[in-house]
Amino acid sequence: MAAQAGSARTVDGPHGDGPAGPPERTPTSFEYRSRLKVFGLPLVHVVRGIDPSSGRRPTAVGIIAIGQVAVGVIAIGQVAVGGISLGQASIGLGWGIGQLAFGLLAAGQVAAGLFGAAGQLAVAPHALGMVTGTGMFVAAGWLMTGILLAFAAGRRRRRLGPLLDAPSPTQIAAVRDGRAHVAAEVVSDDHLRAPLSNRPCVFWHTVHVGPAMREHERSGGNVLIGDGSGQARIDFGSDVIFIRSDNYREIAGPDWALHLETSLARGESLHVAGPVTVISDPTAGAPFRGGLAPVFSGRRGAPLIVTTRNPLAIRTELRFAAAFAWTLVAGGLFAAFSWVLF
Repeated sequence: MAAQAGSARTVDGPHGDGPAGPPERTPTSFEYRSRLKVFGLPLVHVVRGIDPSSGRRPTAVGIIAIGQVAVGVIAIGQVAVGGISLGQASIGLGWGIGQLAFGLLAAGQVAAGLFGAAGQLAVAPHALGMVTGTGMFVAAGWLMTGILLAFAAGRRRRRLGPLLDAPSPTQIAAVRDGRAHVAAEVVSDDHLRAPLSNRPCVFWHTVHVGPAMREHERSGGNVLIGDGSGQARIDFGSDVIFIRSDNYREIAGPDWALHLETSLARGESLHVAGPVTVISDPTAGAPFRGGLAPVFSGRRGAPLIVTTRNPLAIRTELRFAAAFAWTLVAGGLFAAFSWVLF
């Protein structure tokens, strides 16, 4: 989700020396990915809370996925989709366990299994429960979940197209007008202070989430990045999608809303992809001496993607989610055909 511009809401610090935020509390929002990967997917992916980069709850995707929404070989969450899934709403190609459960075998308050089910309401050829029956509910659950998951994965894939279409970055020296993807380090000095934590940074983004409210604020103009071949600028005042891979921290607020913050500082490594223009810049360094430098700037319909994550990992996770989605659709069609035939 692209960040939206706004002004920071701050209070005076304890010594009256400028902005400072309310006291921090134990973090309740974070994201963990294991370094060990299997076929490009993290062995364990755990997500808790809201991502301050987007204001939404990220989906956990991995071999073992744990989150409010989880997609994995083993998935645990409020909405869990996997080979083996456990959650309030659980959709499993193998076993589904939850309040509402679908799978080859399902167990829950409402359980629909292709082969067997156990629950208060159990629907399957072999059903055990207070109310039992047969029907095509497994096929319907698989089909609906597969279509929704495929739509969500496809939508995110289109939004991150500039980054995922060319996952291998080019050097800044090779950048020309059009669209490009580079990997570089922030070389600008930290000239800002994040409004809630008062941390030094070159760019900050906060999100305030409460009942019927999701408000984004950010600050940061042109930020200089560089690699071994040259330097470029990022226009954070343009349309930007910012994705972090670090743990997310929550700041205590005076009301019921959640106040979360993320930022960028000098020395951090980034992938930047999207619209770029080589413009006149008298301060440009090598290899653009003579007054030229690339400037990355997003626009409506073509946002700039800035991330601390590896694009290959993002692409692998989206491919896995899409493959799982179409497997669910195929399984649903097969289940429906089998039910009608037999």
